[in-house]
Amino acid sequence: MYSIDLNCDLGEGTSNDSFVMPFISSCSIACGGHFGNKRTIKEAIELAEKHNVKTGAHPSYLDTKFFGRKSLDIPLKELQDSIRFQLDLFFNISANSTHIKPHGALYNDLFYDLEKAEAVVEVFKEYGNLYVFCQPSSKLSTVLTSQKVNQIHEGFGDRLYSSNGTLLSRKIQSSVLESKKKILDQVAYLVKESSVITIDNKTIELKVQTICLHGDNKNVINIISYLIKELKQLSINVKSY
Repeated sequence: MYSIDLNCDLGEGTSNDSFVMPFISSCSIACGGHFGNKRTIKEAIELAEKHNVKTGAHPSYLDTKFFGRKSLDIPLKELQDSIRFQLDLFFNISANSTHIKPHGALYNDLFYDLEKAEAVVEVFKEYGNLYVFCQPSSKLSTVLTSQKVNQIHEGFGDRLYSSNGTLLSRKIQSSVLESKKKILDQVAYLVKESSVITIDNKTIELKVQTICLHGDNKNVINIISYLIKELKQLSINVKSY
């Protein structure tokens, strides 16, 4: 029997949260950067508690116009202040959350940018002994390791990968998987083989402890119910980190 944490990014203004929550084991909640306010955070946390789902903060660049999916070239102090604003908002509402996961363009930038990784980790540490979700082999993971901060390596069930282990840009039409079977195959391969097949058909090692499905995927409700049923048949149990 295998097990994996299955997470979803929620509190992002879709109508999917109540349908998705019963199937997942952890979630990351938008906290005012790309979306979110006190009301939406509180509603998402209460829904997660009802279903015994672990929660975390999901900070991003301050960018509601592009939903946090556009990289911003801003001073590091401005970035740190914007993240503090979001984490203050979130943790003033939730005292029991256990992780932080950067969102969108910030998440992607932290794969390459060591200075940004050092800056955000400095802020994350101010909020206690939390886990940080990150991509394996990223600069963020490197900084977390060097500073002895708890980390959880994350893979994605509904995104294609480049051969260097990064997510394929959303600007490429095929970057988001829509097929339930392809998503199941990718999740099962990540869990059982600790690997993923890239856009150019290469197999790369990718050891992860949690797998994300995007809550704003238009087919996420159908995908996730199918996925849970099929994972059981493959002896893969969904269990929180």
